[in-house]
Amino acid sequence: MAHVWIVNQYAITPDLPGGSRHIDLGRELVKKGHQVSIFASDVNLSLRKHTRLNPGEEYQLVEVDGVHFYWLRAAVYQKNDWRRAWNMLSFAWSFLQKAARVAAPPDVIIGSSPHPFAALAAWWVAKRASVPFWLELRDLWPQALVDMGGFPEWHPGIHLMRVLERFLYARASRIIILAQGSLKYLTAKGVPAEKVIFLPNGVRLADFPDAITKMANQKAREEARKQFDMKGFTIVYTGAHGPANALDTILDTARVLRENRPSSTTGQDVKFLLVGDGPAKVGLIEKARALELENVRFLAPVPKTQIPALLMAADATVITLKDVAAFQYAVSPNKLFDYLAAGKPVLAAVPGDMAAMVADAGAGIAVPPENPEALAKAVLKLAALPEKELIAMGQRGRRLVEEHFCREKLAMELAAILEETL
Repeated sequence: MAHVWIVNQYAITPDLPGGSRHIDLGRELVKKGHQVSIFASDVNLSLRKHTRLNPGEEYQLVEVDGVHFYWLRAAVYQKNDWRRAWNMLSFAWSFLQKAARVAAPPDVIIGSSPHPFAALAAWWVAKRASVPFWLELRDLWPQALVDMGGFPEWHPGIHLMRVLERFLYARASRIIILAQGSLKYLTAKGVPAEKVIFLPNGVRLADFPDAITKMANQKAREEARKQFDMKGFTIVYTGAHGPANALDTILDTARVLRENRPSSTTGQDVKFLLVGDGPAKVGLIEKARALELENVRFLAPVPKTQIPALLMAADATVITLKDVAAFQYAVSPNKLFDYLAAGKPVLAAVPGDMAAMVADAGAGIAVPPENPEALAKAVLKLAALPEKELIAMGQRGRRLVEEHFCREKLAMELAAILEETL
């Protein structure tokens, strides 16, 4: 059996906020007899502060269900400026300095994006250890940065990442993609299709017992609503508050709903609850205050272990993204699969493949991205549905996850590929 190293700066253990992809896959691989070591930064992406290491401590090892989880030191940042670039580089340097000294030798190293520096460090260590290097593309950097308009193609930073992108594509033995649309992008860059593995995001269904998705335990749901202070028809957003997430769309939707209340009570009690953090959060709070949006609340990030209870308490969920080309085909957000696994209707104000998936499954309502008027109409439509229709919509989303996005099954697929390849 293989010893798999996974290098993901933003990986988490379940007691922290963030995406649990790698700890979920790792736990299942361990059950199959593999050994898994995950290397992550102790500066949490959501909290933007050191969460594990004490002053002077360079790394820390914890074990979660048999997975060895190595917390490495990295620089702290608060905004998307040069300090975030230094945060990325400092993590890559910590991995180069520490990994081979603290962990047992690997049989394969998986370097996970979005930024290329950790993956580059993973390639170098794999080369030194004479083991295969696999690249995982969770986001298409730098293409997404260019499409969002943050950086022009001629920017030196983009040029550097283009060079690293080509370098890593050429040297990876296998490339894991999370969205099927990424395959077309890669083949256009000269990557052979047979080199690519499609392993989407998903959910560890053990974390979302089916009973809670059916609201069978009304007492537990009422307690969760009290815990998160939910009143009225509550629509929940969880996750990053960054430029890519287009959360202004939710605030503008709340304004539209307030200004265009129908004569009936439908829609008057709709509330939005935004849970998480990120560089845009301060500005969003200021905007909500300036618009006097009493139908919008913000909460700090919650540990991954609390997400099922949070979503059980919600009436519906929402996901928004900027309307840019890369998001049409090359994103696979964790939050969407959490929503579906929790059996909650999804309002999908997103482009391309994600919107189509929600609409085709009958798991919610898809609207064009960055369109508050369209989202407001969808909110009113959803809020007016009988409870049994909301439950049926949520259950269709749950079945979609059970059939195609269950991490227990996805880990078995990954294990089979590892066993065939190594």
